[in-house]
Amino acid sequence: MFKFIFRSAMTGIPAPLSFTLPDLCVLQFQGADAVSFLHAQVSNDLEHLAADRACIAAYCTAKGRSLATMVLWREQNETVFALVRRDLSEALIKRLRMFVLRSKVTISLSELLVYGVADQSPTQAVWTLHRDGTDTLIQAPGELDGLSRHWRIAAQQDASVQASEGRWESADILAGLPWIGAATQDLFIPQTLNLDLIDGINFKKGCYPGQEVVARSHYRGTIKRRMMTARTAMLDTAPQVQEGSDVFLRSSTDASAELVAAARIINLAWQTEQQRCYVLMEVVLADLEQGQFQLEQGQALELLPLPYALPELSSSDDTN
Repeated sequence: MFKFIFRSAMTGIPAPLSFTLPDLCVLQFQGADAVSFLHAQVSNDLEHLAADRACIAAYCTAKGRSLATMVLWREQNETVFALVRRDLSEALIKRLRMFVLRSKVTISLSELLVYGVADQSPTQAVWTLHRDGTDTLIQAPGELDGLSRHWRIAAQQDASVQASEGRWESADILAGLPWIGAATQDLFIPQTLNLDLIDGINFKKGCYPGQEVVARSHYRGTIKRRMMTARTAMLDTAPQVQEGSDVFLRSSTDASAELVAAARIINLAWQTEQQRCYVLMEVVLADLEQGQFQLEQGQALELLPLPYALPELSSSDDTN
């Protein structure tokens, strides 16, 4: 199967790609206490977040389980925006409103639209933010067909955008970028989502829900599970699996052994053009060399390298 990248007939440069991202939406926190309120709720530092930067963070339960991952940025002094999965936005707003109490902040679902753009613009540091008229552009991790990726947050609809058909979502997966959705809430601590490896946790900031659990795992070095990237071979149809589903392990040493549920899907994307399913999954690190991972219906998964190092594996390599 050939992969088509549209290029300008005059220059040979790949034309920009712009996708609708209907699975994402933007929450708005408005008021004099917007920054301090949200700073006290999430795993990253909002109080010192520069105007030209966004950040990724987790919002957790008291037990340190992630209820949402979000990309956050500030707009002047009294507004914070959060890019989150749409399927959990209502429940997230309802829960956060429970903790407003006397804080001067309102929480709402904004009417802003979210697009994914891949183009030849110079790649900046991940989470760099700049504004183009009324649009906000945030540098996303990874690339798409060799092009720089960024989210474009816009107030106006763009009739020129196209459906992603899994291209943008699979690029998120290859970049090791996790999105907690409704089916995966309250399942993973931030470190098993690798948020500590993509600047999603500030271990020096004050308290927030789950902070004690997250800090204990960090300072005691007790991370036994991590998020890994994988994909299937080319398939005729998309596998019938969902986020939160189990991934199974077939032993490499005992062919008669039963399949064991050994991992759990965080995100998945069917890449229509490639006819492959891409997966982010939480795995027990000790299982990585124990056999073949596969989906419930039997499709084998090929593990792919992450764009960042896992310190637990790097430490193991150093001792061998």
